[in-house]
Amino acid sequence: MHVTRAAIGIVIGLVVIGCGDEPDAPVVSEEVAPAPVVPRTETRATPDPLYGADGELLESDEVVAGLRLPRGLRPILSQDRRHVYGSDVPLVKMQRYFGPRLVTGQVDTRPSGRATFVDAVPRDVRGGEVRLDVTIEPASGTATRVEIVERMPAPISAPPEEETLREAREAWRQAD
Repeated sequence: MHVTRAAIGIVIGLVVIGCGDEPDAPVVSEEVAPAPVVPRTETRATPDPLYGADGELLESDEVVAGLRLPRGLRPILSQDRRHVYGSDVPLVKMQRYFGPRLVTGQVDTRPSGRATFVDAVPRDVRGGEVRLDVTIEPASGTATRVEIVERMPAPISAPPEEETLREAREAWRQAD
């Protein structure tokens, strides 16, 4: 019974202390509000480098008609057999990238720096080759524009002689 009187005394003491004249302190919730959910965007800490250790453009994963494109191109237009890209890569670097990758007997150049690889075939393509006209030219400011046009394949067989003569006569009549 001695323990019971001590326990009751402690309880009464705590009640008396808690019933003082001071106002109750505000109750602070210990719950922590969940952090707002922010949609996760997948970004790379550092973008893939454009240039290799030798200072030349590196290849990308994109291929057009057997021709592997360099890094640093932004698609502008892709319609039927025509593909246009923009880039901030200097014109000379872009031309040095494409030059060794295209086999052609004709490269048309202009004083503006424009170069067109005419009727070219990608160097490493095997079978089913598509002939291309690849133009690399300056764009506004320091930008570069790359246009790749896939040429129509040659017909497998020549048209009959009669058809060729008829088309020639028709062309002569229209010229008169």
